[in-house]
Amino acid sequence: MVFKMLKLEFYVPRALEETPDVKEIEELLNEVKSSLNINVQKFVIDESGEEDLKSKILWGLSVAKRIRIKQTRKSKSLYPQLVVFGNNKPITFYPQARAGEEITIKEFLEGLLKGEIRCLHEKFEIEDELRGERK
Repeated sequence: MVFKMLKLEFYVPRALEETPDVKEIEELLNEVKSSLNINVQKFVIDESGEEDLKSKILWGLSVAKRIRIKQTRKSKSLYPQLVVFGNNKPITFYPQARAGEEITIKEFLEGLLKGEIRCLHEKFEIEDELRGERK
């Protein structure tokens, strides 16, 4: 699998920036960046940044791919999100949840390091984007 057209953007709510889970994901992102030569960016976001991320990227992908956005039940605050871009267009995000299944950011990154794409929607959609074969 060729990942040259892939770009990853890691969005972290400010309140979660120093948590062990975020630090672990950052280590994996650094490994992905150095091992696979993938462009990785991190953004620390506040409440308005969360709303922008939801409205500009996550909601559209959530509906199109039929995956749930992981957020807190009460306040609807986001958990850290990893948005995957192919050819500079958002094509999916993690964590992904659907019908009792979930793929975490960590599971996606570990798969990527093994040359695998893990997702709950059709994998060919991501693979075609990365090859520039979008139909």
